[in-house]
Amino acid sequence: MEARKLTDTECTLYDTKSCALLNMRTCDECPLKGRVADPEIHRDLRLFCDLQPEGTVAKLFESKTCTLCRKEPKGATSCYAVFDMAHEEPKKLAKRRILSRQSTGFMVPLQFACCSKCRRRILIEAYLPLIVPIVLTACVLPFIMIERLAQTLRQISTWLPLILALCALVGGYAIGKLLSVLYRNKCRALMYTDVREHPFVLEMEEKGWRPLFNDRKPHLAFTRKRIAKGLGSAPSSVYGLEDAEIVQNAENSD
Repeated sequence: MEARKLTDTECTLYDTKSCALLNMRTCDECPLKGRVADPEIHRDLRLFCDLQPEGTVAKLFESKTCTLCRKEPKGATSCYAVFDMAHEEPKKLAKRRILSRQSTGFMVPLQFACCSKCRRRILIEAYLPLIVPIVLTACVLPFIMIERLAQTLRQISTWLPLILALCALVGGYAIGKLLSVLYRNKCRALMYTDVREHPFVLEMEEKGWRPLFNDRKPHLAFTRKRIAKGLGSAPSSVYGLEDAEIVQNAENSD
């Protein structure tokens, strides 16, 4: 593990596993900069490690192949699909809001290594309810914009052009939602179309973690480069280290 150059040697997290878990690039970016850290931060971060499923969250972004594919061979990682999960513990940490600005204890981003095919499938499913009404409305526009056609419709009913436009929007959205569900069901055999069904997410939930918006299907944000700092972004090698090993690594790098 490459040791980071720390500057604030008075911080109680200096060259410890807790500092490595926070994974801030420099002390200037650390939320504890300028003050001596609460010793209980160490206890809280040990709890964070205990609440990790086997392999820790790092195994999702360290994978060289897609973690959303169900079948072999899995696609090569080309991006990361991210969504947040939260845990109510530790409650004292939630009050301090040092590691998270949410009204919860721990919040960690799950960064699923994702291939280009899975990304395309997820985006198609998400955008169908938007694309279909736009296309239908575009087809109806000539009947509203071209005066000769609009006049013919108004002879039937003054509100008919407007009614057609509204029907295109509302009906298009309903059709788009239906097509989205059908497409999701078609892709379900190939990939985890809903990350709440992913085995790792199920393991997280067994340990008390919950998606931030548990009442609906999580929205995935895609990024070419993974989140490289903050809680949950440290490599898997950090979780197995002890404070003495962190210090030894720092000394060996000098």
